[in-house]
Amino acid sequence: MTPPALPDWFQRPENRFRTAAFWFWHHLPTPQMCREAIADMKRAGLGCILVQARLAMPLSDYLSPNYLALCRLVSDLAEEHGLSIEIYDEYGWMSGHGGGLTVQGADHLRERHLFWTSGILQNGQATLQISDIDATFLDFLGPAGRRWTHEGGKARWGLWQIVAGGVIPSRTLLQPSQIKFLETGDSGCTVQITASDIPDETPVALFVAATCLTSRLVNYLLPETAERFSNRVYVPLREAFPKAEAFFFDHPYAGFYTWNGQNSGSGHCAIHNSLLWDDSLIDAGINGIILLEAIYGTGPQAASRRAYLFETYARQMHHAFFRTLRRWCDAHDIGLTGHELLPHVGGWNLLGGLGGGIDARVAPSVDYFDIDTFKTQSVTDAADYNSQLSAILGDSLARAHGRTRCTVEQYSTGREMGRPSLYGQWDLSLSRLSAQMIRHILQGARRVLLHALFLPDAIHPNPAHQSDPRFDFAPGFNLQPWWDDAPDVLEELARLSAFLEDGVPVRSVALFYPLEDLREGRSTPDCAAHFGLWAEALMDAGVGYTVIDEKQISEEAVCNGWLHLVSGQFDTLILPDVTVVRDPQTLSILEQFSRTGGRLLRSGKAVTTSRNDRTRWIEGPIITTSEIARLIQDTLPPPLLSIEGRPQRITLQRLTPSLLRIAVFNDSDQERTARLSSAPQDRILLEWRCDTAVAMSPVFIPANTTFSLSLRPRQLSTFELSVAMAEAHCSLIKEEPCPPPFYKEMLTGWLFQSDPESSPLPISTECGWEQQGFQHFSGVGIYTLYLSNSNRPYNKNLYLVLPKISGTLRCLVNGIEIGKSIEHSASFLLPSSNQDFKISLYIRNTAANILHHSMDSCLDLTDFSSGLLATPYIWNGIAPIK
Repeated sequence: MTPPALPDWFQRPENRFRTAAFWFWHHLPTPQMCREAIADMKRAGLGCILVQARLAMPLSDYLSPNYLALCRLVSDLAEEHGLSIEIYDEYGWMSGHGGGLTVQGADHLRERHLFWTSGILQNGQATLQISDIDATFLDFLGPAGRRWTHEGGKARWGLWQIVAGGVIPSRTLLQPSQIKFLETGDSGCTVQITASDIPDETPVALFVAATCLTSRLVNYLLPETAERFSNRVYVPLREAFPKAEAFFFDHPYAGFYTWNGQNSGSGHCAIHNSLLWDDSLIDAGINGIILLEAIYGTGPQAASRRAYLFETYARQMHHAFFRTLRRWCDAHDIGLTGHELLPHVGGWNLLGGLGGGIDARVAPSVDYFDIDTFKTQSVTDAADYNSQLSAILGDSLARAHGRTRCTVEQYSTGREMGRPSLYGQWDLSLSRLSAQMIRHILQGARRVLLHALFLPDAIHPNPAHQSDPRFDFAPGFNLQPWWDDAPDVLEELARLSAFLEDGVPVRSVALFYPLEDLREGRSTPDCAAHFGLWAEALMDAGVGYTVIDEKQISEEAVCNGWLHLVSGQFDTLILPDVTVVRDPQTLSILEQFSRTGGRLLRSGKAVTTSRNDRTRWIEGPIITTSEIARLIQDTLPPPLLSIEGRPQRITLQRLTPSLLRIAVFNDSDQERTARLSSAPQDRILLEWRCDTAVAMSPVFIPANTTFSLSLRPRQLSTFELSVAMAEAHCSLIKEEPCPPPFYKEMLTGWLFQSDPESSPLPISTECGWEQQGFQHFSGVGIYTLYLSNSNRPYNKNLYLVLPKISGTLRCLVNGIEIGKSIEHSASFLLPSSNQDFKISLYIRNTAANILHHSMDSCLDLTDFSSGLLATPYIWNGIAPIK
């Protein structure tokens, strides 16, 4: 049967499926730089670009007439080349400050915070002090970060206000007349409490507010903040990018202040960073009693008060900032997207990623489902190159609001490699990047947003720059030698995304997002780790699932053991150490779900209660974290398709009851076998090749027959699986032919050039070129071998095998390309010819040899190898490697 022609939408995917990229401007580019860069972005296969000013750019240049003129040029060039534009809405990040423009001439919009301290009454008095207020979260940015966030590089505090004081054990408030300032300064204050009617040795607490007079960061509790931000930043950027599809906000707020006195007196408090403050919070119900119990309380009532505080606090921020921006965007016919702080970034634990050590509840964060209501497209953040939660959470947020899929912003830190964050990964290979992007797309990303492309002179920084652009979350992808090989990879990924767009993902498991536990916790709650363990174990087991929040669960959702939610239909619900929900009605619904046949799984604590009715609960067996993987295997039905061993990287989309789309990725360095389970009816498997945009011959799978598929290391395969019609004619499953007699020939005598014009030199293929005199060379290394065919016993079906490679590779024989690879090994069918061969291998490495070898001793250079790392050979038979 002739393979069908694949549709145009698959052969030439739309921009929405294509990789997007931030374009870092460390200074104002020239118009010629813009023209060359946009043309290169189109050549690379990108679909969308977002201009982003970075810390090396003088603040005075941001939104200047020259800046906006260049933005307009970029807009015109993007339209000319068929690229989409989204508008990054900040200088750097922490959306809302507009490079300081929001608070310029509006000091009342600068960030204002609530601080607290405690002490012990002695002789009817206590003198309490708050000092050394510091934002250590930004230390990784160095002095440049301090100068960026604070005018003059230093935080200076003022406009001190006593908010409340109280007696910790009795939860009673002090009178205002009992509290007075002894001293206020730009780094703290001293307050005296006088309470002669209270016994000595009684612990008392104090709550004060202050404004950071030098901060460029803003107070998200005030709608005026978002109004001024949109007027001063959105208006000129919208005019400069008239065809843009959306504004993109990034990580609003990252102050996370700590101070001396924070944990004094009565011991460790339950909130670990200062809260943004405005007196409107008092009107919303956050009074002194709430603060006293939420911060210093330890019992169930205090936990409920803490959840109430953060629910009210988040609502005020979300409505004041995100709703105001969304209203502006709706009025100006443009979308609103972006992401908030995500402390799981880089991993699966809800609080165990790059946000470790901060209290994310004080930021516009944690209730991601609420924030997503204000977006037109869901976006999440991902760090480094391991599997993580980001994409599946982003897709779940979108589905909770009637949308599908998400954008995943992918950036690189040095932490993964044991380096400072900003150093990033100039040694990142195209293979590692491709594998990570495939993981994201299989987990629910429509596209990946690269962080970032650099200006061409970023690797030759001006010493006057306030930050080093070479190590601004490197790499600059477009400055990597392998970037010339990226177009094929990005095209393949765009086709994969387009292939998975239609239909409904096959997911019958819902993973409950433990919002109330996160809000109530005094320290890091166990649910954060339990959630991550479930999320990763389900993914590695090949079990499709969606993250849901409590707001989706209603009485009407339960029917015959199924949860029918806007985000999907589920017969299994998992509670990851969920000890509390907001509404007691939720407990009744979950009990009904279980009674009618739904599968309710849980780990951690045996009892779940509701916030304000601790007498209501549901119980279940205690499952420890070590039992999660076993419980998944023993309880949940086996997947339709599975790969031998773990992890599973599979996704299924159901288009009709009889038609599935399947994508499978061998996320390992070994060849593995995938097995499609049997079915009672005949089926047809049609492979859609994402790399070539062609279909292979259909394969007929008889009823009650399993089908095995061999997957090379890092191989991606995509198929349509359908029920066979009576008149279907296609290939039958066949036994593999016996291999021909064995033949293997080691290939030695290679020559090497780092410059096509230089004389070739002999080189070993057992180690990288760094160890052979080319330790500072980044670029295209050319390996050449002249091979006589006169004595070779087989001149047909011979394969050139390259068992170990570092870099991207193009293979030419007698000047004709016969194949290419981005992986660590490759094999290519040699031409059937009696002629002698000139084999040329063009290998592109990373920029690490240029940049990292010049840096200090904190970098481990042992893994910087480029080129051929094992002796190539020729053999006959089935190609062992691609």
